[in-house]
Amino acid sequence: MNRRLCLALTTCGALAVARVAAGQQTRAERTDARETSSYADVLGFLDSLQRAGAGIHVGTLGTSPEGKRIPYVIASRPLISSPAEAARSGKPVVWIQGNIHAGEVEGKEVAQMLLRDVTLGPLRPLLDSVVLLVVPIYNTDGNDHFAPGDVNRPGQNGPAVVGRNTNGQGLNLNRDYVKQEAPETRGELPLLAAWDPDVFVDLHTTNGSYHGYALTYATGLNPNSPPLNEWAYDRFLPAIRERMRKRHHEETYWYGNFRNQEPDSLTQGWETYDPRPRFGINLMAMRNRLAILSEAYSNDPFAQRIRATYDFTREILSLVAERKSEIRTLEQASDRWRPDSVAVRSSYAPPRTDAIIAEITHDAGEGTNGYARRQRTGVFRSIRMPVFDRFVPTRVEARPVAYFLRAEHAALVELLRREGVRVERLAEPWHGALEHFALDTVRATAVPFEGHRTVSVEGRWADAEPRDVPAGSYLVRTDQPLGTLAAYLLEPASEDGFVTWNFLDRELRPRGEYSILRTGAAVRAVAVEEP
Repeated sequence: MNRRLCLALTTCGALAVARVAAGQQTRAERTDARETSSYADVLGFLDSLQRAGAGIHVGTLGTSPEGKRIPYVIASRPLISSPAEAARSGKPVVWIQGNIHAGEVEGKEVAQMLLRDVTLGPLRPLLDSVVLLVVPIYNTDGNDHFAPGDVNRPGQNGPAVVGRNTNGQGLNLNRDYVKQEAPETRGELPLLAAWDPDVFVDLHTTNGSYHGYALTYATGLNPNSPPLNEWAYDRFLPAIRERMRKRHHEETYWYGNFRNQEPDSLTQGWETYDPRPRFGINLMAMRNRLAILSEAYSNDPFAQRIRATYDFTREILSLVAERKSEIRTLEQASDRWRPDSVAVRSSYAPPRTDAIIAEITHDAGEGTNGYARRQRTGVFRSIRMPVFDRFVPTRVEARPVAYFLRAEHAALVELLRREGVRVERLAEPWHGALEHFALDTVRATAVPFEGHRTVSVEGRWADAEPRDVPAGSYLVRTDQPLGTLAAYLLEPASEDGFVTWNFLDRELRPRGEYSILRTGAAVRAVAVEEP
């Protein structure tokens, strides 16, 4: 057993004793990390906290495809129950969710442990500075589709039996934040819009390369990056990394995988994941909030993954409490941010060079790519290599003043409103200079993804010309905090917009015209914002 793991497990054991004295235990704690919590276990744990006098309110985010209630928990002191009360408190609101992928189980355990420790245990002082919204078991259906780890999470180092990553519809919930097909997403987005949390933390487990980090992390990767997201990258997460090293003796780094795990080829580089807002972290960063992805290391034992995730989340809460004024100032700057253009497609930026801790591995018959299972040696080396962890635009579009949607686009309007975008409706006709997008090509993928043959188009916005827009049409102004997100979703050439997910297929024809129009002129029209 290496020194890092031994120290972590010793610390974990000592803290477990303190937690037993404080109150309830999770299933993982009761079984020495041999088992993970069922849905019934989580509900029972929350009920036990309330009976023990914890200052929490348990609400319902939504109902899963299989009919399970999805709980969310408010923890605060004094106890509050509404976004308005949270705003009056002046405290930053931190949203923590676990189990969006139900085979990745430590986030669910840590969410329960944190709720206990901030209400009944040693972390109670944190509630003097923050309001917590916790979704401990977001994917309630997937959680109880239990199967051996080798089936549901091949290669993960315990527990022996876990849930599956997809929900009751077979959907990956962390690919659903644009298309919103799952009831979980349709329940969560309005709650996020209402509470508008300052910080969004999503707890996962990586299943990729063999490295030397207890946990890897990321913030929003989309190149439409507001000031708060840039600060998270440059200042906030590096500070968390330093605290993890000094206070917990745990090495952490930016999320990624090796391009090639063959020992002689490790120098090809380390690369992060996808910048599109179908992923919750990217969406929340584009909503101008501090978004943090946590990825425990799947090759570590379950107990150590719980420990690292707990430590990481605890340090986030502490630093948010310390930096709340700076976070609020950057939030306000981000909400005022109005770039002249919107990046609608992207690719990796030129890499920087850094030293990455790699475990030397041998071929196990699955190849050398970043996700291939390999034979471990226990030998770690720090290797300097290219790090691909930022994205740059490959296509940009001028940011218009507004978009006009037809009355029959009510379904798109519902999607936008769930995201928190303000949409108005014309009470009378409007006449002015409008641009239309002339379609050249329309292509659908040959292989379905999440049940969709996703679409991409080529074309260009034609010069503005006078047109009429009838009463009853929808108006989306970009001079609003989520104006950049709205433009990204509505632009036809976007790599993850409404066109991508087949919402406009019936209207797309090569050499035709995109049905959503836009204008660069001021829109002075009689319009109302509907509920």
